[in-house]
Amino acid sequence: MNSIAVLLTCHNRKEITTSCLQRLFDLKPNVDVFCVDDASVDGTPEAISRDFPQVHLIHGDGNLFWCRGMNLAWEIAREHGDYDCYLWLNDDLFLYDNAFVEILNCSKLNNDKAIIGGIVQGVDSKKAVYGGFDKNKNVLNPNGEMQEIHNLNGNFVLVPRYVFETLGFFDKMYHHDVGDVDYGLMAKKQNIKVLTTRSFIGSTSEGLKSMHLRIRRDGVNLSKRFKYLYSPLGCNPKIDFYFLKKHRGLVLAILDYSYLHLINLMPDWLFYLVFPKYK
Repeated sequence: MNSIAVLLTCHNRKEITTSCLQRLFDLKPNVDVFCVDDASVDGTPEAISRDFPQVHLIHGDGNLFWCRGMNLAWEIAREHGDYDCYLWLNDDLFLYDNAFVEILNCSKLNNDKAIIGGIVQGVDSKKAVYGGFDKNKNVLNPNGEMQEIHNLNGNFVLVPRYVFETLGFFDKMYHHDVGDVDYGLMAKKQNIKVLTTRSFIGSTSEGLKSMHLRIRRDGVNLSKRFKYLYSPLGCNPKIDFYFLKKHRGLVLAILDYSYLHLINLMPDWLFYLVFPKYK
């Protein structure tokens, strides 16, 4: 049987986080859980300590966000034991009964040498909202077969030991997002397959966040707009430049860097005039 370290991070959503952990343990998988609480003030760490004492609870400083929080959980897990695989888990995910059986079977079919991304469906739409995208930027829906992922979503992802020993942790350049996409692309460069599960493994009420909400904040002054752009929840041009240069070349990285600054210099009325689709 595989030894599995489940990795997750959380911040100020106690009910969501504890519900996820309760569902995880209801499934009775043979796992060790490493959870980074990034300085929650809503009672999340206290609830985890009280209700789930088996969880390895790690305290962040409030500035880790998703990618750096997951990296910290990963590093602690690696120090704790030599696991056969690591499983990334978002705390807003409701796991289906088949989640662990499906993702582990998919891994075994690839000799535990591939990254497996679990496909997650929306509670309302019943369609795939997370898991991975194909080359045409379409979210992959399950079709009974494992499908190749071009851009990986980190909601429920199995990373076998072989992959970890090849790629290591997330690139420390990434703060909140992009780290999961980067990890999948780095795997492909090492000829490691990145594949979906064959069926849905869970559901979430949260859909994909609009890119517009990350690259530009409306209704605020210029200073606040750029402060948000460079924040972990925005589309930090320095991180975006690094990612694009690494995977798509210097020219595109420069164009994107310029574009992000240009659209944030525009007043709202001009932005919507040029990009009416975002209205």
